[in-house]
Amino acid sequence: MELRDAIQKAGQILDQERIGPTVGYAAVTDDPVLSAFPNLIAPLNEHGKRFREVQENPERFQFKSLNFDLLCALLDQVSTQDRPAWFASLRSRISNERSYRHRPGDVLGAGQWQRCSSELPLIAEFLVRRGDKQGFLLALGKAAPSPGLTLLLIQIEEMVGLNFTLFADEEYTQLPTAIASIRKTVAALEKAPKPSSTIESNTIYYVRREVPEFCDSVLAASRKAKYMYLKGSLLPGMNLEVNQDKGTVRTFLEKLGFTQLLIQSLEEAERQYRMAASPFDLKSSMGHLRSFLEHLHREACQSIAAAASETVGDRWGPATNYLRQKGFLSQQEEAFVTSLYVLVSDESVHPLIAEREYARLLRSVVIEYGVMFLATLDKKGVNLRARP
Repeated sequence: MELRDAIQKAGQILDQERIGPTVGYAAVTDDPVLSAFPNLIAPLNEHGKRFREVQENPERFQFKSLNFDLLCALLDQVSTQDRPAWFASLRSRISNERSYRHRPGDVLGAGQWQRCSSELPLIAEFLVRRGDKQGFLLALGKAAPSPGLTLLLIQIEEMVGLNFTLFADEEYTQLPTAIASIRKTVAALEKAPKPSSTIESNTIYYVRREVPEFCDSVLAASRKAKYMYLKGSLLPGMNLEVNQDKGTVRTFLEKLGFTQLLIQSLEEAERQYRMAASPFDLKSSMGHLRSFLEHLHREACQSIAAAASETVGDRWGPATNYLRQKGFLSQQEEAFVTSLYVLVSDESVHPLIAEREYARLLRSVVIEYGVMFLATLDKKGVNLRARP
């Protein structure tokens, strides 16, 4: 797709998001009552509340948005060399003071962000989740003061509160710099000439009041997230970096077009691992983990072979061998992942139970291997949606 067309279509999606926002989070739960009544889940009720609690388990809440999915589908059609410019077109909305919509008929006043909608929350989620975090953090520091900025800050606090591993530890060190720039921009409004329009004047007045408050909330959430990382690095049995990389694996799987069934297999392995009350539960988790590893290679292999008009047996061995022959795995990587597959089978699937130490090790290694393998597919331009 031509860059110009991709930018224009992204603009259509973002304009629609401004009118009818689709951004939201849902709890990952098997409880039918909580699924039907999400308002019963306290963390989901804290949207827009200052100094919300940061959830220690980022796997409990899942981000959902129809327009996010549309942007992902559009990104798949943008060439690698055009992606920086395309991302820049999205970021430009952050510095646009008109990136919000005020509901007609509402009277402006305190809490006016509740009377507005904006595409900026979607842009934040998309840039952070699809590989442009540094660009987003730089753009955030240049954000235009408006109700859209207030909604953007609220969304950042939501992201940190529910999925804090979206940002790495060092990125939480960068956030205060962007927030400091926002404060300077808002403070400068005091010296600006007063607008003649009553609506515009009221808007600036409440932006000056509300934005600094939510800046404080984002900084408080960032400090708590950094503490979570510190806690994870010091306590045994916790590895927040692996949890973060698990999110990276899911993002790659969605981006490259792997089946939802494969994604669900990984999620089920994670759910059973977290909730395991006995070695039998861990055994079940490892079974799903092995299936995930196997089908990861099989789905990739079938797509690559179909694109080359070739036929390969749809089994672990032939698929892994084919991936090595085509340069997606080195000989050493093939030997490593084959040994990993055998180890998962021998120590966690064939026995009657799985020991906690093996389960922790194998979970971590499979996730990190997934990051490496999927990053390789991405760099080589593999897209399973384009499979003939």
